[in-house]
Amino acid sequence: MINTTSKHPFNLYYNAGEYVKICGTQDGYFPDFGHHVANEMGGVWLHPIKLLDGFWLKVTDMDRSISVWSRADAFTNESWGSTFDYGHGLSHIPLNIKRTQFAPELAKGMVAGYKLHHTRQGELRLKLELLARTDLRPVWFSDEIGIHDGVQDEAVQLGSREVLVKDSSHDWYAMIGTDLPGDGMECRPDIYGPEFTAGNGCGIKFSAEIIIPAEGEFEFHLFVAGSYASAESCQETYRSLEHDHERMLSDKQSAYDNVARRAQLTIEGEAVFNDIFTWVKWNNQWLIQQVDGIGRGLTAGGPTYPWWFGCDNTYSLQGVLAIGDHRLAKETLDLLLRKSEEVNGNGRFIHEATTMGAVSNPGNTQETAHYIAFVWDLFLWTGDEALLRRHYDYCVKGIDWLLGEMDPDGDLFPSGYGIIEIAGLNMELIDSAVYTAKALQAMTEMSRWLQDEEGHHRYSLLAKRSAAAINERFWMESEGLFADAVAPKKEIEPKLDYMTALAQEQGITGYREYLTGLLDDVEDEAEDRGWLLNKNWVIVTPMETGIADPAKAQLALDHMRNDTFIGEYGTYLSGIYQQGTMTISTGVHAVAEAASGNPDAALDLLERMFRSFSYVLPGSLSEMSPDYGCVVQAWTIYAVAVPVVRHFFGINPAAARKELAVKPQLPSAWKGKRCSMERLVIGEAEFDIHLEEREAARIVSIRNEACWNVTVEWNNRRVQSSEALIELEL
Repeated sequence: MINTTSKHPFNLYYNAGEYVKICGTQDGYFPDFGHHVANEMGGVWLHPIKLLDGFWLKVTDMDRSISVWSRADAFTNESWGSTFDYGHGLSHIPLNIKRTQFAPELAKGMVAGYKLHHTRQGELRLKLELLARTDLRPVWFSDEIGIHDGVQDEAVQLGSREVLVKDSSHDWYAMIGTDLPGDGMECRPDIYGPEFTAGNGCGIKFSAEIIIPAEGEFEFHLFVAGSYASAESCQETYRSLEHDHERMLSDKQSAYDNVARRAQLTIEGEAVFNDIFTWVKWNNQWLIQQVDGIGRGLTAGGPTYPWWFGCDNTYSLQGVLAIGDHRLAKETLDLLLRKSEEVNGNGRFIHEATTMGAVSNPGNTQETAHYIAFVWDLFLWTGDEALLRRHYDYCVKGIDWLLGEMDPDGDLFPSGYGIIEIAGLNMELIDSAVYTAKALQAMTEMSRWLQDEEGHHRYSLLAKRSAAAINERFWMESEGLFADAVAPKKEIEPKLDYMTALAQEQGITGYREYLTGLLDDVEDEAEDRGWLLNKNWVIVTPMETGIADPAKAQLALDHMRNDTFIGEYGTYLSGIYQQGTMTISTGVHAVAEAASGNPDAALDLLERMFRSFSYVLPGSLSEMSPDYGCVVQAWTIYAVAVPVVRHFFGINPAAARKELAVKPQLPSAWKGKRCSMERLVIGEAEFDIHLEEREAARIVSIRNEACWNVTVEWNNRRVQSSEALIELEL
């Protein structure tokens, strides 16, 4: 496996169960950071509340009179948690410390275990001070819905080694304790460790004096439980952590082994690629968030966006389907549907919902269209007709909202903000137009399946018109590219100063001259036309979705394979700015290349993206490549799994009909290598798919124990079979 040990102490880490998230720095500390809740995004969270600002260990060598707040000098990231190694940071104390921590997958708490090893002869007399600082407070955007942090955390000592803390205004609880020997304990608001942390918290310090014999060891644990309901449930969780933490860790490790084995990729001779694929699946698991009374779903990213998004999930869940976690895809989409119905009700799909249940943005234009397109995708992979029917009515409303309120001129290009939320750019954008066309194609299929004949007739006509309009109106023949937006000159001119100011803020010179040149070339003030305002990455969406005419698709992709659009780590967010790269911009570009029959170009983009793997957090790809934003980001599963599973392996399911089409297109670098995708879940069935492309033949082996009707199309040959084991040489 890839080395996941780091010596970059100030980088962040992210440990996660489905309830609790832990975030600090890789030296074992917990500095204040973050902007949504200023200086409060780290620590220990049981969403929608925070439990702790952090915890720290002070070690005093009583014979040498040396006191040190322990600071790790090595960090190892595991799929299930993290370990911190302390040695050089303990000054002249002859001691090594290893701290292992994890959040159980389904418990509302966390455990940190400490193992101390005396490295010399003679006895080592130590005083240990284990300090935790609470900060019971709500998640971001809670103030706006009238939920405010209490003025103080109130502590009650339950014994010499256990403290129950309550927020003064709410039934929010944290219980902190340890199995350290002795009874030394202090509990006051003014107790801090080596870092001063903001908030209305309480400091809790457990102390003990111990003796470790020569070359001996000593172990103890910190237990933290929480509840946003009652003191009783908090204490119940604490007891389970205290008594069953070893089993909980074993269960969690087994669960993550199962994640690795599901949709297990093995490309012969490509160990790094295989390992990254596995880590991305584990990263995805970290971002699952359960909140009692609200639901379970995939959050956008940790630690900056630990709540649920419409846009992010319409990408991310495509990857989640490809790795076989259908339950997560269904539950996430159902959660977002419930919130959309609750807040909007008119078909508009929400953008963002916090774990407190508050919706801060009712939804951008693009994500309603993208949601509708994804509903059909979800049905193809799961075959769940009840789910399809549950979402269909809202999809009908969504189309009416897109082509009604958001499309007053009736050109099938809804106005409003798209994926790139730049203030002022709320016009007819390429991504909103493309995903609306894709939504209409999805509605054509959904209405046919559900026997809505009137709807089917309407949507099929609109889908054809929409795709044709995009290829006509957004296509810029002179550039060989699709435009960012369609608008009349009179709509762009008032934005000149504002857009120039945005460019200047990013250090971009010459933008006014660039945009003025575009405007000067247009005589008709009122005629709609395409504009390449920023050369944003979303101009690849016509190729990603298959909306682009094939000839235009190849020409556009040819014109984007250069350093205007692509940098060291992948696809720039903007070809004009060239200042940011995200896993989503690179991933969508890779899908566009693969969907258009260019697997080598797609693999090149993935390999560029992988250069940033472990750059900040070992085992992860940051939101912004190589080293900025969330240290783990949900839509990376789209960027990695969709090109590989759906395009390189060519997986195209129809689960309700128990049909699977396999149309591989392996990159040249993989030719002559055995390529396997094992335990791929589609509907209620599971498949193993083995491919090998040789000079003279293509070898296919498919385990098909459910005996679905499988079609393999490769090397200009097409074969159908429903045998339990399909073996072909094409």
